[in-house]
Amino acid sequence: MKMLIKPLEFNDKLNNYDGIILPLKDYSVNYNTYFNLEEIKSIKEKYNKEIFIVINRMIMNNDLESLKNILLEIEKLNIKGIFYYDISILELKKELNLKTDLVWNANHMVTNYETCNYYYSKGVKYAYLSNEITLEEDLEILKRSKIIPMITMVALPVIADSYRRLLTNYSKAHNKEYKEKLVVTEKVTNEEYLVEEDKYGTTFKYNKILNNIKCLEKLKENNFPYLVFIEDGIDSNNFYKSLDLIKSNIENNTSIEEVYNLLGRNTGFSYRKTIYRVNKK
Repeated sequence: MKMLIKPLEFNDKLNNYDGIILPLKDYSVNYNTYFNLEEIKSIKEKYNKEIFIVINRMIMNNDLESLKNILLEIEKLNIKGIFYYDISILELKKELNLKTDLVWNANHMVTNYETCNYYYSKGVKYAYLSNEITLEEDLEILKRSKIIPMITMVALPVIADSYRRLLTNYSKAHNKEYKEKLVVTEKVTNEEYLVEEDKYGTTFKYNKILNNIKCLEKLKENNFPYLVFIEDGIDSNNFYKSLDLIKSNIENNTSIEEVYNLLGRNTGFSYRKTIYRVNKK
């Protein structure tokens, strides 16, 4: 069971964990910090860890040639894998005969073992599972798929994104001051969402920390391969205190009760099934 960290800052704390997730500048979205290839190379040289690069934005036709060059440069870095969203990454891996492994990272679509097995048959090694399925379904994918799954343990989870500049459009339509970040309240559930805009569109995040440590015992029992922790938007001290407690629990079965005080008790959909009902008229 390995711990992958998407950090905001780089220091000796990262030496305590197994891997680092690095969103590639201009080719990834939904994160607070991004890194160019030179920075990634320096980080890889400094930390003897598994390095995963994120390329998760929508790829346009005019991006393809530059993306090919980027993938060829990444191949030289000998990293552990690439988190990808757009299917062009998979096609370019075949076209360029690349050896770097891929992580299927299609937000809300990574939900079942059949599709995971399909992508595995196409050469994809890992799958970053959706936050919108239950722990039971996570474990079913682990048992019934050949792909290596990853699950989010701690993060402000992304619930939606759009290529459109929604905050820009909103400010113009309502003659309001433009802000690149807003907190909005959904009227039906009264839940808060963080809305962020950059040049690649708009991201909606749940404005409450997802803390899946309640799942940890079951994940340990089943030797779940990868746990993902994303620091973005979370108090750094609370984040790393929690990581140390979780690591200690994994290795020595120590208490993790304090993590609830640090990060709250929101387990998202891990114990809450989504049920669709037919509306009979």
